[in-house]
Amino acid sequence: MSFLSRLLNPTPDGTSMSAADFVAQGDSEAPVLDVRTPGEFASGHLAGAVNVDVMSPTFQSQVAALDLPADGPVYLYCRSGNRSGQATKALRQMGHAGAVNIGGIGGLVSAGAKTA
Repeated sequence: MSFLSRLLNPTPDGTSMSAADFVAQGDSEAPVLDVRTPGEFASGHLAGAVNVDVMSPTFQSQVAALDLPADGPVYLYCRSGNRSGQATKALRQMGHAGAVNIGGIGGLVSAGAKTA
């Protein structure tokens, strides 16, 4: 699979989704987690997103306090998609089988995601 194809298409195991697919087909009722730092979050974020810094030592306890669905989708994003990929893996290990990395905020905004 080419690099561009991997960027634009979801992974076969469902751990990621392209920004365009999220905007067009994402579950609007599902939680969206911004896993960037609080400073990055304050500079702009997706409408309705909750900030949970994946680099924080309290990340897992913050996620546990959110009472996220175990099976339904939980969308995660960051600046580039790297930290949200790490956070997706962590959530899946915590039992949230529906955790999905939707990439970086720049791509999401370009695809038409609403910001706050």
